[in-house]
Parts: sequence; C-alpha cells; structure tokens
Amino acid sequence: MIRLIPKTNINFISRRKITYILSLIIFLASLLSIFLLRGLNYGVDFSGGTVLHLTFRAPIKTEDLRGILQKMGVKSATVQKYIEGYEFIIKIGPADYQRLANFSSDLLTMIKDYYPESEPEILKEETVGPRIGRELQRNTLIALILGIIGILIYVSFRFDFRFGTGAVLALIHDAVIATGFVSFFQIPVNVPVVAALLTIIGYSVNDSIVVSDRVRENLRKMRKDNFLEILNKSINETLSRTILTALTTILVTVILAIFGAAEIKDFAKIMTFGIIVGTYSSIFIVCALVFDWEKKSSPR
Repeated sequence: MIRLIPKTNINFISRRKITYILSLIIFLASLLSIFLLRGLNYGVDFSGGTVLHLTFRAPIKTEDLRGILQKMGVKSATVQKYIEGYEFIIKIGPADYQRLANFSSDLLTMIKDYYPESEPEILKEETVGPRIGRELQRNTLIALILGIIGILIYVSFRFDFRFGTGAVLALIHDAVIATGFVSFFQIPVNVPVVAALLTIIGYSVNDSIVVSDRVRENLRKMRKDNFLEILNKSINETLSRTILTALTTILVTVILAIFGAAEIKDFAKIMTFGIIVGTYSSIFIVCALVFDWEKKSSPR
C-alpha cells in the first residue's frame, strides 16, 4: 500500500483541548446558522412546489426569465443557470404552485410570446404537494435517528460502548457541521442533499471504525504500554490510509462539483466539505473522547 506519510509519531491526544475548542466553536456556529441566523432552505422535495428544467435553442438571459415570472405574479421563484443561456432550472413554492394550476404551459407560452427565437422546451418537470413534503421531512428525520441508533448498537457490539459512543458523537459532530455548511450557503435541502448528509455519516463511521479497529489490535499487542501511547500509535498507523482515502474521494467529488449537473454540484460540494470534516474528526475527536472517558472511569 502507498504511504503518503511514511511514518509519523504525532501526539494527537495531547493536543485534544485545542481540537475540542475548535470543534466546539464550529459546532455552535453551525447550530446558530441552522436554528437562529439563516435556517434551512428547504427545496421542493420537502416544502412542496414545482421544478422545471428548461432548455432553449437560442440563448436567453436570467433577467429575462425573472421578468416573465414577475409578469405571471410568481413571487417564490428561483432561477438557476445550468448551461449559460441555454438551460435553466426554475423552482416555485407551494403557494404559487397551488395558485397557478397550468404554470408550466403558461410559462412556455409567455416565453414564446416575448422571445420566439429561443424555442423553449421542458426537459423535466417535478411537482410535490405540501403534505407530501412534510411527510418526507418527518420520514427523513426518523431515518436519521434510526440510523444513528443502529450505528451505536453495531459499533458498541463490535468494539465496546466507549468506542460506540465516540463514533456516534463524531458522526453527530460531522452531520451538524455539514448541515451548518448547507444552512450558511443556503443550499436547497432536497433528496440529493439528504443523501449527501447520510453518506457523510457513513463515511465518518467508516473512518472511526478503521481507527478503533487498530486500537483494539494494539491493545492486545501492547499490554505493557499505557492507553495514551496505544491511541497515538493507532492513529499514526492509520494516518496514511485515512488521508489517502480522503484525498482520492475528494478528487472525485471536486470533479463532480465542477462538471456535474446542478443538483449533483450541490451533492458534491457537501460531500467534499463533509469528507474533510469526517477525516478531521476520525483523527482528532474519536480517540480523544475515548481517552477522556477512560481517564474518568476505571484504569486499564
């Protein structure tokens, strides 16, 4: 296996107070953004409404589309460029969706009237009612809670309750900070975004398990060493693998963020940020929490 970092002997655990403070600041800032400052920008999947993916044979300006939507009396519309001048994604909220029964056909007619050379065409149309949106919100929350409980049970069964709790706290840390990123940049929360958050949780747990597994091996080999040395050695031994895995995954997500479709771009941006946070927590948070737990409970 290629080793990005040939051999390290970094005392990660002794620096845990610095990383605790850093994590706490970012964690609290994320909560502030989510619940008090910016909130979550729920997309059509969770709030209801309609999404239109339009294509044009001749280029049209974003301002022109916004002008037509204003003439239709649509106040909740967002217009997103997909391919400069030729493809756009238009979203309207549930109030306008209920008021304008023939929104898509009326929009096409007005565009043809004002810009006949553009020859607009609908590539994709999705409509979600407000009630279904609320059900999706509730079901997504239930899925997240059940997933976290399942992870806690699995990791506790495979290792012990200390590592299970450390892994779950790390994934909560990663998920909240990634959600804070979504809130701060007002990325529309839709199904791909939820998929990105769930993938980050899975990635975070996977990294935590790799480190925990190495700790378990070293606990058997290094019976005469203290717990601090075992934890540091385990993190250093898995450091090359952890960083290589993160970099190769980030390479893919960055390419998707640059060249992917509009919704995939959001997915890729969140994934890129989440992988960085997940890698950080697996190196600096999980074992540090287990060490502090060990210090306050019985000695090994």
